[in-house]
Amino acid sequence: MYNWMDEFVNNTDLSQNKPIREVVYESLRSTLISGKVPIGERIVEKEYAQRLNISRTPVREALKQLELEDLVEYIPRIGVVAKQITKDDVIEIYRIRESLELLVIFEAMENICSHEIEEISALLDFTENLNQEGKIDEVIDLFREFNSLIYKSSKMRRLPIMISNLNSYLQRFRNISILDDERREKALIEHRQILNAIVSKDKALAEEIIKSHLGISLNVVLKEIN
Repeated sequence: MYNWMDEFVNNTDLSQNKPIREVVYESLRSTLISGKVPIGERIVEKEYAQRLNISRTPVREALKQLELEDLVEYIPRIGVVAKQITKDDVIEIYRIRESLELLVIFEAMENICSHEIEEISALLDFTENLNQEGKIDEVIDLFREFNSLIYKSSKMRRLPIMISNLNSYLQRFRNISILDDERREKALIEHRQILNAIVSKDKALAEEIIKSHLGISLNVVLKEIN
C-alpha cells in the first residue's frame, strides 16, 4: 500500500534559506493543492516530523494554518486529513478573482506606460507564434508571464499576491483548460482584447472580456471536479 506521507516528505526541501515553519507550510500546502494526495488521507504530524528530523511544532503550526485555509480538517478519533475542494469553493474563488482581476485592469488603464504596452504586445506576438508551432508548455509559461506584466502595470503590489494565492488552489484544473487547443486559441484572442481595452481605457469592454474569460475557465474546472 502506498504511503501518501512520501508525497509530503519528498516535496519538502529543508535546504532552502527560509524558516523551517515556512518551508513546512509551503510544502504541505503545495502538495495538497497538487491533488496528488487523496481526499480523506491522514496527515500524521509525528511521522512527518520524524522523517524530516525536525520538531513537531512547525508541522503543527502549518496544519493549523492549512485548516484555516480549508485545505485540511480535523476529524475526532481520526486526526488531520486532506480536504476536498468543493464546487462552492470553486465558485467563491472565481467570484473573488473576477473582482480582483477587474480592479487590476482598471488600475492598469490609469498607470500603464508606453514601454509596458510594447512589451506586452511583443509577448503576445511571441506567444501566438509558439502556439502555432505547437510548443504548448512554453505557451502556458507565457500565459503566466502575460498575467504578471498586466499585474505589474497596475502598480499595485499586494493584489498580484492575492490573485496568485487564489489561482494556486485551482492550478491543476486551469492547466487542463489551457491544454485544449480551442480554448487556448480563444484565450490568446482574449489576452489581446484585454490589452486593447486597457490601452483604450474601455472599462465596459474590459469587464465583458474578464467575465467571459473567467466564466469559461470556471465551467472547465467545475466539469473536471464532477
